Amino acid sequence: MNFLARPKRELLQTLTLLLIPLAAPLLLPADPKPGDEKAPPMPFEQPKLDYALKTKPEVMLLGNSMLNTRVDKRLFADLVKPNKVAFVTEGGTRSLVWYFMLKNFVGPVDPPPKLVFVFFRDFDFNSPGLNLTGEWLQEAHGYMRPDDRALLEKARAMGGSPPNEALDFYLPYFFAKECREKVMSRAMDIAATGSGVDDIDIQKAHEEAFDFDKLRPNIFDAGALENDAMDVNKRVFTSDPSETLLPLYAEVAKKRGFQLCFYRVKRRPDEAGHAPASPQLTEYMKNFRAWAESHGHLVMDETDDPRLTLDMYHDGDHVAKPSMDKYTRIFVERVRSALPLPFPPATAP
Repeated sequence: MNFLARPKRELLQTLTLLLIPLAAPLLLPADPKPGDEKAPPMPFEQPKLDYALKTKPEVMLLGNSMLNTRVDKRLFADLVKPNKVAFVTEGGTRSLVWYFMLKNFVGPVDPPPKLVFVFFRDFDFNSPGLNLTGEWLQEAHGYMRPDDRALLEKARAMGGSPPNEALDFYLPYFFAKECREKVMSRAMDIAATGSGVDDIDIQKAHEEAFDFDKLRPNIFDAGALENDAMDVNKRVFTSDPSETLLPLYAEVAKKRGFQLCFYRVKRRPDEAGHAPASPQLTEYMKNFRAWAESHGHLVMDETDDPRLTLDMYHDGDHVAKPSMDKYTRIFVERVRSALPLPFPPATAP
């Protein structure tokens, strides 16, 4: 059969496949460029600070999506009354931004809270440079004061940041983003050519194919793979100021006189309810607890709680929204003894 006589749609698809290797270098990760900030930083999150100052909470909770997808904020605040509660959260943030939250959002509260939770997973504190590129870097500025700039650069130099995409490396951030959007739009047009299907239908098919519920057995949310793939040398507990920011956490807690609780969440369990574990991680948590308690902090770990089962999870380590009520009630009972003011037992769900 004459190649040129083949259907137009088939020829376009063949051409697209031939072009993929040429486009690959623009889509593959590249090493980050220190100090390379293509996008303007976000303004300081003043409304979140105003909220904390106005609330004057006894209890504050800090973290990323491991907190956002677990604790129902309104329900938790209702269940633990008369304790007043405030949350400072941002998806995708890691230990550096949590420190900024502690220093800049908990620190100014007067009187200071009695108890502050920091939600984390496994080795989160061992890589202060994680999630400090691209949009994450923009968001980090929302929690920083001008005097935090030096610490930001120090954390980025510690390593651990996920690689920038090649387009971000070579092009200004927003231009790179626009290029990606145009490439995606063009790919949609090519896929629709000669098929009688419009872009909207193709987009719906794409969303259906990659729906989290259908990918649940294998998908990992952002951050989990960074922990799982971490270099073995980074899986040893240390509070060395050149390696982690933990001494700074302790310094703020001591200066402001509040109890700090490092709260380790249960990673996505298997069907038997067991979360990922290793001898290294077990040793790490033992040493983490010893350090924290020696400084007067608390460590709470829900990893071995059999009530947190696979059916409660959605994508990766995130808890599904319908399970947040159940999770929050379990969380309340776990932390009850640590909360400053006594409160009545929670009613059954």
